[in-house]
Amino acid sequence: MMTIGVISTGDMGHAVGRTLREGGNRVVTALEGRSARSAALAAEAGIADAGTLRDAVAEADILLSIMPPAAAKDFARAAAEAMAAAGRTPTFVDCNAIAPETSREIARIVTAADAPYIDGGIIGAPPGRRSPTRLYVSGPQAEGLAALARPDLRIIAMGTEIGAASTLKMCYAALTKGTMTLDTLVLMGAARLGVAEEFRAEMTESQPAALERMERMVPWLAADAERWIGEMHEIARTFREAGLTPRIHEGAAEMFELLAASPLAAETRQTADRTRTLDAAIAAFLTVLSASASDAAD
Repeated sequence: MMTIGVISTGDMGHAVGRTLREGGNRVVTALEGRSARSAALAAEAGIADAGTLRDAVAEADILLSIMPPAAAKDFARAAAEAMAAAGRTPTFVDCNAIAPETSREIARIVTAADAPYIDGGIIGAPPGRRSPTRLYVSGPQAEGLAALARPDLRIIAMGTEIGAASTLKMCYAALTKGTMTLDTLVLMGAARLGVAEEFRAEMTESQPAALERMERMVPWLAADAERWIGEMHEIARTFREAGLTPRIHEGAAEMFELLAASPLAAETRQTADRTRTLDAAIAAFLTVLSASASDAAD
């Protein structure tokens, strides 16, 4: 049995923690300064609260960082400080949606504290839903993480290069979440320009699979939009550093900023109204543009 620290216990983190606990490991987190929702999800998953990050580090053999990408580097610094204070250096696994160069920057922070570092990228829904979640890992110690594999959590090693797992995650999310923002943009454009009914009729006839995807995904995007803004900036950085245009995913970040400002952004995945239609969601998103226009007029 290993002790695994999971920070933080959001939608993905608590589900990863739950399946690792069910696999016979002890799982802890640090709820100091965290939200009531994180605490509730941790309790639901049977994850023990160590209190402070220092206390979690003192207990953990492995520390999984699972959080919005914008917070990943600051958390790595805090974890390195906690390791120094605790006198322990658990293996640090960054599982966040970050650019490969961001991962290498975090690796330098963590290894400067004499802790092993593994680059990771999670693809798929949280464990326990639909098909197994895939955790891709890379780095000199990546193969050793295979012991954590579960029926609903595959661990896929990609070699010893720090950044390889993050690169794969960036390419995958560039397609999936980038497509979500393009779908939303097109639907809002059709509605705002007065051709929504005709657009839907054409999509029903010529692109039924794409319309089904829109109806399945777009109405709930606002619940995740705020934490996906940073992910789009990380994707833009990835492509910029590869000599490719960052502008597509900078635009995707702008779309998520708009959705995060909509009335639907107050929802979570658990509280989202699953009876909402695609048209109702688009109407709610368009209120942000109406409010902006009103503010500009004032």
